[in-house]
Amino acid sequence: MRALPLAMGAVTRDVRMMYRRTKRNAYLTAFAGLCFSTAYVTGIAAVWAVLAPVWGPAPAAAMIAGVMAGIGCVVLAVLSFLKYRERRRNSRRRAAQRLTAAAAVSILPRLTKSRGLLVVAALGGLAFLASQSGDQD
Repeated sequence: MRALPLAMGAVTRDVRMMYRRTKRNAYLTAFAGLCFSTAYVTGIAAVWAVLAPVWGPAPAAAMIAGVMAGIGCVVLAVLSFLKYRERRRNSRRRAAQRLTAAAAVSILPRLTKSRGLLVVAALGGLAFLASQSGDQD
C-alpha cells in the first residue's frame, strides 16, 4: 500500500511531462510551419521580382502560377499512381487471404473428428474474422 502513492505520483508525473512535451512540440511545429510558409511566399515574391522587369508584372505572375500548377499536377499524378499501386497490392493481399480461408475451411472436416481441435479452429476463425473487420477501406 505504501507503493501506491509513489506509483500514482510517477504516473501523473509521466502524463504531465508527456502533455508538456506534446504542447511544446505543437508550438514549435506551428512556429516552424509559419517560418517555412513565410520563406515560401518570400521566395515566390523574389522570383516574381526577377521575372517582372524581363517580361512584365502580369506575365511573370502568370508564369509563376503556371509552373506551380504544373508542379501540382505532377504531384497529383504521382499520388494517383501510388494509390493505384496500393489498391493493386490490397487486392492481391485480399485474394491471398481468401485462399488461406478456403484452405482452412477445406481442413475443417478433419478437425471435426477431434472436439478439442474443433474448439481451437473455431477460436482461430473468430480471431481471423476480428482481424479482418478493421481492415476495410
